[in-house]
Amino acid sequence: MSDYTGKVVLITAAGAGIGRESALEFGRRGASVVVGELDKKLGDQTAADIVAANGQAVATVMDATDVTDIKRALALAESTYGGLDILVNVCGGTRFFGTVEEASEDEWNITIDTNLNTVYRCSKYAIPMLRARGGGVIINTSSVGAILPGNRNAAYSAAKGAINTLSRAMAVDCAPDKIRVNAIMPGMMLSPRILGWMETNPGFEDMGEQFCPWGRAGEPAEAAKLIAFLASDDAGYITGALVPIDGGYAAGKQAELMAKGETGNTA
Repeated sequence: MSDYTGKVVLITAAGAGIGRESALEFGRRGASVVVGELDKKLGDQTAADIVAANGQAVATVMDATDVTDIKRALALAESTYGGLDILVNVCGGTRFFGTVEEASEDEWNITIDTNLNTVYRCSKYAIPMLRARGGGVIINTSSVGAILPGNRNAAYSAAKGAINTLSRAMAVDCAPDKIRVNAIMPGMMLSPRILGWMETNPGFEDMGEQFCPWGRAGEPAEAAKLIAFLASDDAGYITGALVPIDGGYAAGKQAELMAKGETGNTA
């Protein structure tokens, strides 16, 4: 297990799901963690849990669509821990289902802003800090939906597809500064948001078994371990990679389900 002692990590949306598990994972491995989270209570809890386990963490209320909040989080990393080595962009998700025809412009714009533009904004202001440390790592959270879109999820699929291409473009641009950039593509993950969605959509309780050849949905902690690996020196020659973590979903199960009309939101 890689040791992150002396490294400083900023994680967005770190109050729940993949963001929280990533914060806990880096904390366990010795990193100093800046917990960025819109919900103050959730962010404070994540930081408190890291500290309770003898780690180092500080929380900040952070709306990753707001440049002021982003700059405040980065300033906190600088003033508390002396800089930044790793940025993990987790903020995103689906709130609106619909085709291009069905989605309102507001729904489209919000989805693009909370998924794609948060990666752009956070990276834009973090890169100078990573450069100042002689290099660093950015991990972006995409989705398997970027390469295998479900039906009626056009805005989300577009945003995640753009994150994939953006991550590769950033990897090329940032290479001279020894900043590696990779993206993970989670499939069905049992985050609080997905668990809540499953509860309100009868008939989808066994989505993991349906969607994943591996026979189950993934756990956010599994995605966190992948993020920690990609940020480590063990992955020092990996940049511009798009790594699925999906129980085999991208390997072909989606095609079978789409033929049956069993993907996406049916409400």
